[in-house]
Amino acid sequence: MIDQETKRLASIFDAMGRGVYIIEDDYTVKFMNKSSISAFGEGIGKKCYQAIANRDEICPWCRAKEVFEGETLRWENHFPHINRTFEIFELPLQTADGTISHMCIYRDITEVIEREKMLRASIEDYKELFEHVRVGVTMSSKEGKYIEANQAFVDMLGYRSREEIFKLDITRDLYLKPEDRRKYQELIDRNGHVIDYEVDLKRKDGKVISVLRTAHARYDREGNVLGYEGVCVDQTQRKEMERQLKKAHDFQKNLIQASMDGIVANDREGNLIIFNEGATNIFGYTQEEALSRVHVTQLYVKGESEAKKIKKMIYSGEHTDSNRLMNYEVEIITKNGQQVPILFSGTVLYVDGEEVATVGFFKDMSEVKRLQQELTKRFEFEHNLIHSSIDAIVASDKNKNIIVFNQRAENLLGYSEEEVIRKKYFDDLFPAAIVEEIREELLSEKYGGKNRLFLFETYSFDKTGNKIPVQLSATVMFDEGEEIGMVGFFRDLREIRRMEQQFADQTRMLHEHKMISLGRLAASVVHELNNPLAGILNYIRLMIKIINRGSLDQKNIEKFHRYLTLVESETHRCSKIVSNLLAFSRKSELELKAMSINELLEKCILLSQHKLMLQNIQIKTDLNPEIPEVFGDFNQIQQCVINLIFNAMDAMPDGGALTLASSFDPEKEMVKIKIEDTGCGITDEDLPQIFDPFYSTKTEGKGLGLGLSVVYGIIDRHKGSVTVESDPGKGTVFTISLPAEKMED
Repeated sequence: MIDQETKRLASIFDAMGRGVYIIEDDYTVKFMNKSSISAFGEGIGKKCYQAIANRDEICPWCRAKEVFEGETLRWENHFPHINRTFEIFELPLQTADGTISHMCIYRDITEVIEREKMLRASIEDYKELFEHVRVGVTMSSKEGKYIEANQAFVDMLGYRSREEIFKLDITRDLYLKPEDRRKYQELIDRNGHVIDYEVDLKRKDGKVISVLRTAHARYDREGNVLGYEGVCVDQTQRKEMERQLKKAHDFQKNLIQASMDGIVANDREGNLIIFNEGATNIFGYTQEEALSRVHVTQLYVKGESEAKKIKKMIYSGEHTDSNRLMNYEVEIITKNGQQVPILFSGTVLYVDGEEVATVGFFKDMSEVKRLQQELTKRFEFEHNLIHSSIDAIVASDKNKNIIVFNQRAENLLGYSEEEVIRKKYFDDLFPAAIVEEIREELLSEKYGGKNRLFLFETYSFDKTGNKIPVQLSATVMFDEGEEIGMVGFFRDLREIRRMEQQFADQTRMLHEHKMISLGRLAASVVHELNNPLAGILNYIRLMIKIINRGSLDQKNIEKFHRYLTLVESETHRCSKIVSNLLAFSRKSELELKAMSINELLEKCILLSQHKLMLQNIQIKTDLNPEIPEVFGDFNQIQQCVINLIFNAMDAMPDGGALTLASSFDPEKEMVKIKIEDTGCGITDEDLPQIFDPFYSTKTEGKGLGLGLSVVYGIIDRHKGSVTVESDPGKGTVFTISLPAEKMED
């Protein structure tokens, strides 16, 4: 019995939007307040795992025993059946009669969890920047908890780990003045962002630091604020660094500004602090523009990666001494987007033993590079054109000495360039008979005109003597009418020949498998034809008897008309069976066109129904008349269905039921064929391997293990899929999915 005090307490929780339910030590729910009933439904008298978790047995996370022993628990749990997450408090409750009950108080935190997830989701997009930037980067929830923070922020506040940061109450534990946090939220909620919001924060050690906050709000799809993300810069450290840098700057100002070379210095964060007149001439930025809005990574064509590489080389000392880099060639990018070659020298600047800046000296190498490029441009273009070709290119001089042998030729023929150039002749790449044939064809007009060969198929030999089929295009080169050599383009035909052979083998295997299926159909079809033929023969004999009796009266004419109608019907039936059987047996080329799956299934039933009846198998159909057509080869898809019908027959030696169904999935735009039997099923051990070639679950001599492999291959080539579900002892369902034919508007 729940006492009045407990009920009043539950009413208070109701008003607060908290759910309350109470269970006895046998897990029976004896009380639920309105919020609980609204969330889970009426459950008084049921077991708690049934009423609350929608389970048939005790929840694996249940700690009720600990509560009945006097413990108070707090935890979070997600309930999938209602798709909600709750923060749960469990405590023992002593009722008026002295018994101990188990009280659960919970609040819905689904939206809070979802907001945190959505905030965290953006972290991965900026992970590298987030982790390596030198300023503090944070994400916080609207409720005042940090969702994420980088290591720079953790270090800035003097904490050991992010976990310590996540436990902070931002307003109470971090802000020196709590009202600053409220003002910060008001500004960002109103404007969507704040820029350089100055505030005092408390470090873990109690020291106060002055920081600049720049952040923006993160919204959900409905425009509600989820939380805030932004950066935090320690102004104390920066101001001290700027003071120290100014000393060095004042001392060297005149020398720097007078230099013809560009001199640029940046602090440890990459912000530019020196930008002389020479740098303005090279980069195109004014000194004011560069110092106010240009980062050092913006100066290089390769951006941040190049800046990091240069910094690493300066530190390593591998080019000169440590902390110095001399005459490194790099490309910079100007204000207007022009790329300029530069000879860069750089060093690290120290003040009082502490690193404060990196100084770079930029010498414009545009004119030098232009002259170099003019000299090499033609050669590089021709060289790259030859060596990047997907075909093997071999050229010879007028004496047939090979003078060009590209990378593709090395791969094709197995020789290295050093083994061939000026050491072998063009004719050495072919048998003597082929050389003579090439010469004859070059003189003819057959392959592209005189002195030209276009797509001439022949063969060559590689370094190891292997015969390689190639497609050769060649031309004789002339200079002012005099022959100076020949160039040949070789295309490797081995993969094409392999694919042709593979296709032929697959076609043969498909036809052989079809003939096996045809053999199984033949006996059944003979019996299927015997019945209508026997009827036809009987009616013809009956009509002959009537004619032999004498003249035909009106009554006999009516009989003849009825008999002939039946003979016509049965003859049409025989013709239809034979034509379908012939169509199924015919070895045809792959013919893709729009086809009706329902028509295909009806033809499969016609071919196999007599064999199904003889085996005492009842056939059922569930064909959706609204399904669209599919694009494919009718004969091959029919072979797949016939094969699956035969497998179903083998699985039901003592009879059963076979169901053929068709349906359409509009979301995936797939037409589905379902073949379901009530046979022996497939074991869990065999199921993963049934589509493997030559794997069979049938007894020896009953199957080659190719049927399902053929089915899988055909459906895969039609860009479809075939799946199987089986319950041993109860039956198997094969589902073929094929893309629907897209209808033109």
